[in-house]
Amino acid sequence: MYLDNLPSATILRDQNKKELPVDYFKSVPIGVYEYGRKMIYNHLDITVIVHDTLEHHHRVVGFEVEPFSMMEEDNRSENNPSISKGPMYLLEG
Repeated sequence: MYLDNLPSATILRDQNKKELPVDYFKSVPIGVYEYGRKMIYNHLDITVIVHDTLEHHHRVVGFEVEPFSMMEEDNRSENNPSISKGPMYLLEG
């Protein structure tokens, strides 16, 4: 993903502990294979970092994307993983 010709920096956090990683990653993954199951990231949390110039303009200097997974349920539109019943796993078939 690109914004203002800048590539995104992807943050991958532990879904339970929410600890920041040591590093950023290139591109945005679509999911992860964990505990023998395939989890799909179906939500993105996007943060745009801007710098205010001396001329009172705003310049985009960073673009962070944090993918996360939420189960299909009524409160999914809230876009809040803390109230979700868990991540969304892909099932065979």
